[in-house]
Amino acid sequence: MIWGSVIEKIKIIIADFSGFTRLVLTDILNAEVDLEVLDTAENGDDLLRKIKAEKPDLVIADYDLPKNSRLYCFRRIQQDYQIPILLLVSRDTVAEDFIFQTMKVGVYDYVKIPAHTILPQFRKIQEEILLKARAVMEIKKFQQSLAEPANKSGIGHNSEVAARRSNRYQQPRSFVVIGASTGGTKAIEYILGGIKPELKTVILVALHLPGRFTGIFSERLKRLTALKVMEGKIGTRLEAGKVIVAPGNKNMVITRHLGLRNDFRISFSEEPANEFDCPSVDILMNSVAALAGPCTLGVILTGMGKDGTIGTQTILNNGGDTVAQDEESSVIFGMAKSAIENRSIKKILNLTQIPDYINRFAEYHQI
Repeated sequence: MIWGSVIEKIKIIIADFSGFTRLVLTDILNAEVDLEVLDTAENGDDLLRKIKAEKPDLVIADYDLPKNSRLYCFRRIQQDYQIPILLLVSRDTVAEDFIFQTMKVGVYDYVKIPAHTILPQFRKIQEEILLKARAVMEIKKFQQSLAEPANKSGIGHNSEVAARRSNRYQQPRSFVVIGASTGGTKAIEYILGGIKPELKTVILVALHLPGRFTGIFSERLKRLTALKVMEGKIGTRLEAGKVIVAPGNKNMVITRHLGLRNDFRISFSEEPANEFDCPSVDILMNSVAALAGPCTLGVILTGMGKDGTIGTQTILNNGGDTVAQDEESSVIFGMAKSAIENRSIKKILNLTQIPDYINRFAEYHQI
């Protein structure tokens, strides 16, 4: 992570029985200015000793690591050190029960190794490895933020406004779709703290976070805004004053309920997307633009990759508006840069300007 001239390196230990794997991954990671391999380990016992001595930010480990029976080593790491684990798995290992089992013991994400005859070809998945290794810093900062006072910066409108809001259903008159990745949690918190809760708009958020963190993030947002925050579920009704966060590992979309013109509900898409851009910003924006047209505002915030570039183009093509966070206020200027270079962004704004822009859009655009 680079802040001006200061580089905060992510410190890593690699654990794999294969000396070839340890060598290649060390070469890939150490070639990056913000990543540093502290050491390597060939089995679970070796890994635990080196974690105790080195105190890394991240462990990259093979699922079949020796001396890790019943994931004992991973459980110890979670229990004693709370260090996130990025898991290397063969493609035939990945299954829903496998994901659930490993995430309970500190695995925040996994990388599927390409099929090979003799040696794995890690260069083919280099981009994914680097992206997910860097994502650990966002997870680390997010976990630290949970212990912070919820309103320490004074953001958030008076909760009395929310209390006055009727319990009756209020149809949204405009739709705001926010997409982000690395650095996005803080940016989203800032933006929602500046949104007027009386506006008749619904806000949909797609943030690249692992599944178990989106629920925690939604709970945190409830303490920061007078808006009604929830994680998206099948059938959730879109309503003015709601913030709906796409759950991790699922691609959220909106649909018309029973074909009714103004009754919009949450659903999930089986459409294929980049597996490490999940929840997909593009898929969510495409679905909203198709139904809400010119009453859609797409907002692309800080983050790596190109997710949101296609979605913002779709919003423009359907008469909507688009905004991107500028480089100065971004942690990683990747997603926004890609959309800007694609010419699918109408306005480039500093993070501090985005809440007001959303407020003005919601006031003057109605479905």
